Amino acid sequence: MKKQLLIAAVAATMGTAAIADISITGNGKYVYTYTDNSEDTQNTNAGSTEINFAIDGKHGDTTVHVEQEYVATNDAGNDNLDVEDMWVATKVGDVSLKFGNWDGSKSANTGEILDNSRSTNKVSMSTSINGIGLAYATSPDARDSDSFVISATLAGQKVSVKEQSDTYTDFNISGNLAGVDYRFDSYDADAANSSATFTTLSYDTGSVVVSAVVADADAGGVFTEDDGVFGTEMDLAEGDVKKASAVKVASTLSGNAVSAQFGSRTEVSGEENDFTKIVVSRTLAGGMNAIATYIQTDDVDATTDRDILKAELNVSF
Repeated sequence: MKKQLLIAAVAATMGTAAIADISITGNGKYVYTYTDNSEDTQNTNAGSTEINFAIDGKHGDTTVHVEQEYVATNDAGNDNLDVEDMWVATKVGDVSLKFGNWDGSKSANTGEILDNSRSTNKVSMSTSINGIGLAYATSPDARDSDSFVISATLAGQKVSVKEQSDTYTDFNISGNLAGVDYRFDSYDADAANSSATFTTLSYDTGSVVVSAVVADADAGGVFTEDDGVFGTEMDLAEGDVKKASAVKVASTLSGNAVSAQFGSRTEVSGEENDFTKIVVSRTLAGGMNAIATYIQTDDVDATTDRDILKAELNVSF
């Protein structure tokens, strides 16, 4: 009892700002997966549990951020705890500074072409001058990691150019034209036969959203993103993908969010790997979300085609 009174007394002496400047968010999920393999390959059952926490501490214009991932696994060789993004951000005048480890955004230049994986001890600086955005980033641990980005909004369309030191130049434009949301990336690599383009289109009729994506590279191995705009089924890094395309239709039926996706990846050899994916999700009482997913894959490079059924429960806080 005395300890509780002491803790309460100490807390009462602390400023309310000190308490309010700490925030914790996160999510947790459980996923059951049943895979029906064709031919004579044994079918499989699997379950996975994952919990994520993000902690932010703020003092004036400075923010300290860390993310932790907890994964339940039976594999003794895997860590159950992974520290992911970990950075400090602040401002000096009109310049925003960020130091640490974080993965790149898929909405940024090359975000759907290259795997913008978590960089180590990266430094970034950004500012805006007369509506022109300027950004510089580098990672002292990685050679030729210097990058420069210039961005602006022209006639309502967002335009940006990224120059990665001795590696590539990427031109990105996105916006809305005639009610259609779009994004186009032109990735021009310094190396021969290593360039690519990426295009997404989306149209909302008011009751149905129709989306499409097209990716095209000079050769296989250019794409390294493994979790693109339509999820892992649009894994451009898998195999020797040169081209890929997919269409998604999404709507709401009887309180359920429903979507259907159809896509294809083309290997350098000309062989195509197709997939169909249907997802139904619903918010349950208590803030829990239930998601049912059916996936059918036709992979010409594999010995079996697969039918996959996933049942997921997740909650965010």
